[in-house]
Amino acid sequence: MERAAGTGSGGDDDELVLPPASFQDGLPSSRSYPSCIGGGSAAAASASLERELLYRAELHQQQLGGGGGVERRKRRAMKNRESAERSRARKQAYLQELEQEVRLLRAENAALRHQCHQLKAAAAEAEAEAAAAAAAAKKSTSSATF
Repeated sequence: MERAAGTGSGGDDDELVLPPASFQDGLPSSRSYPSCIGGGSAAAASASLERELLYRAELHQQQLGGGGGVERRKRRAMKNRESAERSRARKQAYLQELEQEVRLLRAENAALRHQCHQLKAAAAEAEAEAAAAAAAAKKSTSSATF
């Protein structure tokens, strides 16, 4: 916003001058001034103009980084918190999945160890039977005299 040309800084008639409503700071404006012609009241036009001035002042502050930076930091901090929460949830789910897999593998390992012991016992028994059968066969063939 600029001061009107030719007015003193200490005068009572200082007026703020706005750029045209259709273009400010290189951005086209989507807002326009109300028309006082055609039955609009002066009070309504004045209130609308005041709202427009406040809107543009806030927009200007945000563009300069005055008030918008705080909100932007708050939004970014909130998004970071949400992202961290999602990351922790994914990590927790992954750890639970790994723990379940460990339980399954330990159970499978125990079953395989038991099966291995049974097979070793069966192999030892079969070997003992084979040795006994071989000894009996040798004894029956070696008892013949020549």
